[in-house]
Amino acid sequence: MAKRWIGGLTGFVIVLILVGCGSQGATGQVESLSPDDMKETIQESEKVYVLLTDASEEEERDEYIEVVEKNIEEINVKEMNAQNPKIVDGDMDLNEIGLEGSELFQSLSYYEDGQLQNRISLKTQKYKTLEDREQAIQNFINDTSS
Repeated sequence: MAKRWIGGLTGFVIVLILVGCGSQGATGQVESLSPDDMKETIQESEKVYVLLTDASEEEERDEYIEVVEKNIEEINVKEMNAQNPKIVDGDMDLNEIGLEGSELFQSLSYYEDGQLQNRISLKTQKYKTLEDREQAIQNFINDTSS
């Protein structure tokens, strides 16, 4: 009797773990790229979401990555930190990568065929509350992915 009970409990736990893993697999993610990889991605992708951070502090950069990951579902976002030595030292210009337009830093952009289609600022001072920022990100994703 005890063996059957333990076996049933073990089976239930395994099912919970598998269900949890399956639901996590459906979520989007943010992948950090080098300037060269970002340039190639923008040029070669039909559609791409780009998060451009400009943070010398890793904690600040992680905050932007986290807020985007929290608000995307099945979309993969490419991220690059403009504080990358290749950019800071002047070896590569952001325009050369294909990143252009106003309010570039701390932004989430949507590109089609290498051309900027839409952008949203992630700077907290642009929103009354953090919830407003999260709603704006969700609206941005919904508008551009449809």
